[in-house]
Amino acid sequence: MRTFVVAALIAGASAFGVPPMTTSRQSTALNAFLTPDERADKIARWGEIRAMTKDEAAANLEGEELETYNRYYEETRDGILKMQELAGLMMKDVEPPRIAPKSKNQRKRDKWALTQRRAAARAAMPML
Repeated sequence: MRTFVVAALIAGASAFGVPPMTTSRQSTALNAFLTPDERADKIARWGEIRAMTKDEAAANLEGEELETYNRYYEETRDGILKMQELAGLMMKDVEPPRIAPKSKNQRKRDKWALTQRRAAARAAMPML
């Protein structure tokens, strides 16, 4: 009887849960992790390539290395330009443009001009 109750509780609890998905991964060359010894030569070579100027790279590199060099620096330049644009937009919000306050006489001139406009508008209105 106890086994039946325990089995019923387990079945009831599992009815509300999401069953785990079983996925199998096959080891491929993409999932393989290279050892530090295998990566050392590539890391050293990439360090040399990355330190080259654009002219040196065009003269010394060819094929996949030149393509990788160009892609890396193109992505870097694009990222820098995007960050500069973003920084410019942020600085507009951080420091809004300052407007010099009006002097007392300027406020009086503005009020007088407003009064004159109102008077002209009232004079132009047709009398009913």
